[in-house]
Amino acid sequence: MKNSPIASRLTAIDHECGTCDRTCAKLLIYPAQLDHEAITAILAVKPTYAQNKGDEIPTRRGTIRMARTTYWCLSSDLFVASKDVRPHIEWLLDALSNSTQGLQTLQDHHEVVMGVECEWWSYGLGGPALWPEQLRRLADLNLECGFSLQFHSEDDIFLPTTSK
Repeated sequence: MKNSPIASRLTAIDHECGTCDRTCAKLLIYPAQLDHEAITAILAVKPTYAQNKGDEIPTRRGTIRMARTTYWCLSSDLFVASKDVRPHIEWLLDALSNSTQGLQTLQDHHEVVMGVECEWWSYGLGGPALWPEQLRRLADLNLECGFSLQFHSEDDIFLPTTSK
Protein backbone atom coordinates (compact mmCIF):
# COMPACT_ATOMS: atom_id res chain seq x y z
CA MET A 1 0.00 0.00 0.00
CA LYS A 2 1.42 3.38 -1.02
CA ASN A 3 1.47 6.23 1.53
CA SER A 4 0.07 9.62 0.59
CA PRO A 5 2.69 12.28 -0.18
CA ILE A 6 1.67 14.17 2.98
CA ALA A 7 2.42 11.11 5.15
CA SER A 8 6.10 11.33 4.12
CA ARG A 9 6.51 14.99 5.17
CA LEU A 10 8.91 16.03 7.92
CA THR A 11 6.49 18.65 9.23
CA ALA A 12 2.78 18.34 9.82
CA ILE A 13 0.51 21.38 9.97
CA ASP A 14 0.66 22.78 13.51
CA HIS A 15 -1.80 25.64 14.05
CA GLU A 16 -0.46 26.25 17.57
CA CYS A 17 3.22 26.12 16.56
CA GLY A 18 4.92 26.46 19.93
CA THR A 19 7.90 28.46 18.68
CA CYS A 20 5.91 31.01 16.67
CA ASP A 21 4.46 34.16 18.18
CA ARG A 22 2.67 35.18 14.96
CA THR A 23 2.87 34.75 11.20
CA CYS A 24 1.11 35.90 8.05
CA ALA A 25 1.51 35.88 4.25
CA LYS A 26 1.15 38.93 2.00
CA LEU A 27 1.07 39.50 -1.73
CA LEU A 28 2.80 42.83 -2.27
CA ILE A 29 2.56 44.68 -5.58
CA TYR A 30 4.50 47.86 -6.32
CA PRO A 31 3.44 49.34 -9.68
CA ALA A 32 5.52 51.95 -11.48
CA GLN A 33 2.66 53.56 -13.42
CA LEU A 34 -0.67 52.19 -12.19
CA ASP A 35 -2.61 53.35 -9.15
CA HIS A 36 -3.81 50.79 -6.60
CA GLU A 37 -7.39 51.06 -7.89
CA ALA A 38 -6.19 49.79 -11.30
CA ILE A 39 -4.49 46.81 -9.63
CA THR A 40 -7.76 46.01 -7.84
CA ALA A 41 -9.66 46.20 -11.14
CA ILE A 42 -7.17 43.96 -12.98
CA LEU A 43 -7.07 41.32 -10.23
CA ALA A 44 -10.75 41.61 -9.22
CA VAL A 45 -9.61 41.24 -5.59
CA LYS A 46 -10.01 43.87 -2.90
CA PRO A 47 -6.70 44.62 -1.15
CA THR A 48 -6.21 44.49 2.58
CA TYR A 49 -4.01 47.59 2.41
CA ALA A 50 -3.29 49.98 -0.46
CA GLN A 51 -2.00 53.47 -1.07
CA ASN A 52 -1.11 55.71 -3.96
CA LYS A 53 2.00 57.84 -4.08
CA GLY A 54 1.10 61.23 -2.63
CA ASP A 55 -1.80 59.97 -0.48
CA GLU A 56 -2.03 61.58 2.94
CA ILE A 57 -1.53 58.84 5.56
CA PRO A 58 -2.36 59.45 9.23
CA THR A 59 0.36 58.27 11.63
CA ARG A 60 0.02 56.82 15.13
CA ARG A 61 1.31 60.11 16.53
CA GLY A 62 -1.59 61.99 15.00
CA THR A 63 0.41 63.61 12.20
CA ILE A 64 0.00 63.22 8.47
CA ARG A 65 2.67 61.86 6.14
CA MET A 66 2.73 61.71 2.36
CA ALA A 67 2.94 58.22 0.83
CA ARG A 68 6.22 57.88 -1.06
CA THR A 69 5.19 54.85 -3.12
CA THR A 70 2.13 53.20 -4.54
CA TYR A 71 1.49 49.70 -3.31
CA TRP A 72 -1.24 47.08 -3.17
CA CYS A 73 -1.28 44.38 -0.48
CA LEU A 74 -3.40 41.33 0.19
CA SER A 75 -2.64 39.93 3.67
CA SER A 76 -3.79 36.86 5.56
CA ASP A 77 -3.10 38.61 8.87
CA LEU A 78 -6.74 39.37 9.75
CA PHE A 79 -8.21 36.21 8.23
CA VAL A 80 -6.12 33.22 9.36
CA ALA A 81 -5.50 32.45 13.03
CA SER A 82 -2.92 29.67 12.56
CA LYS A 83 0.68 30.06 13.71
CA ASP A 84 1.74 27.77 10.84
CA VAL A 85 2.55 29.78 7.70
CA ARG A 86 1.18 27.13 5.31
CA PRO A 87 -2.52 27.88 6.00
CA HIS A 88 -1.71 31.57 5.46
CA ILE A 89 -0.14 30.82 2.08
CA GLU A 90 -3.07 28.56 1.17
CA TRP A 91 -5.52 31.35 2.08
CA LEU A 92 -3.59 33.83 -0.05
CA LEU A 93 -3.37 31.48 -3.05
CA ASP A 94 -7.06 30.59 -2.76
CA ALA A 95 -7.95 34.30 -2.63
CA LEU A 96 -6.01 34.75 -5.89
CA SER A 97 -7.38 31.63 -7.60
CA ASN A 98 -9.52 33.66 -10.01
CA SER A 99 -6.78 36.25 -10.61
CA THR A 100 -4.25 34.15 -12.52
CA GLN A 101 -4.79 36.04 -15.78
CA GLY A 102 -4.70 39.39 -13.98
CA LEU A 103 -1.38 38.57 -12.32
CA GLN A 104 0.06 37.52 -15.67
CA THR A 105 -1.24 40.72 -17.29
CA LEU A 106 0.45 42.81 -14.59
CA GLN A 107 3.71 40.88 -14.97
CA ASP A 108 3.71 40.93 -18.79
CA HIS A 109 2.35 44.38 -19.64
CA HIS A 110 2.95 46.71 -16.72
CA GLU A 111 6.00 47.78 -14.80
CA VAL A 112 5.39 46.09 -11.47
CA VAL A 113 7.46 44.44 -8.79
CA MET A 114 5.56 41.77 -6.87
CA GLY A 115 6.00 38.83 -4.60
CA VAL A 116 4.78 37.01 -1.54
CA GLU A 117 6.31 38.00 1.79
CA CYS A 118 5.77 35.90 4.89
CA GLU A 119 6.35 37.32 8.35
CA TRP A 120 7.55 34.91 11.04
CA TRP A 121 7.91 36.11 14.64
CA SER A 122 9.63 33.38 16.63
CA TYR A 123 10.97 32.77 20.10
CA GLY A 124 12.43 29.31 19.75
CA LEU A 125 14.04 26.73 17.55
CA GLY A 126 12.28 25.66 14.41
CA GLY A 127 10.83 27.73 11.68
CA PRO A 128 8.42 27.87 8.80
CA ALA A 129 8.16 25.15 6.19
CA LEU A 130 6.46 25.09 2.80
CA TRP A 131 5.16 21.99 1.08
CA PRO A 132 5.70 21.28 -2.62
CA GLU A 133 2.01 22.03 -3.32
CA GLN A 134 2.40 25.63 -2.14
CA LEU A 135 5.70 26.02 -3.96
CA ARG A 136 4.11 24.70 -7.17
CA ARG A 137 1.17 27.08 -6.90
CA LEU A 138 3.51 30.03 -6.27
CA ALA A 139 5.68 29.01 -9.25
CA ASP A 140 2.60 28.68 -11.48
CA LEU A 141 1.77 32.31 -10.63
CA ASN A 142 5.41 33.38 -11.18
CA LEU A 143 5.57 34.63 -7.58
CA GLU A 144 8.69 34.53 -5.46
CA CYS A 145 8.26 33.89 -1.74
CA GLY A 146 10.41 35.57 0.87
CA PHE A 147 10.46 35.51 4.65
CA SER A 148 10.88 38.37 7.08
CA LEU A 149 12.09 36.74 10.29
CA GLN A 150 12.04 38.23 13.79
CA PHE A 151 13.50 36.36 16.74
CA HIS A 152 13.08 37.21 20.41
CA SER A 153 13.24 35.37 23.72
CA GLU A 154 10.07 34.33 25.55
CA ASP A 155 10.88 37.11 28.05
CA ASP A 156 10.64 39.64 25.21
CA ILE A 157 7.12 38.76 24.06
CA PHE A 158 5.27 41.97 23.37
CA LEU A 159 3.01 42.71 26.32
CA PRO A 160 1.31 46.02 27.10
CA THR A 161 3.21 48.04 29.65
CA THR A 162 1.64 50.05 32.42
CA SER A 163 3.04 53.22 33.90
CA LYS A 164 3.18 53.70 37.65
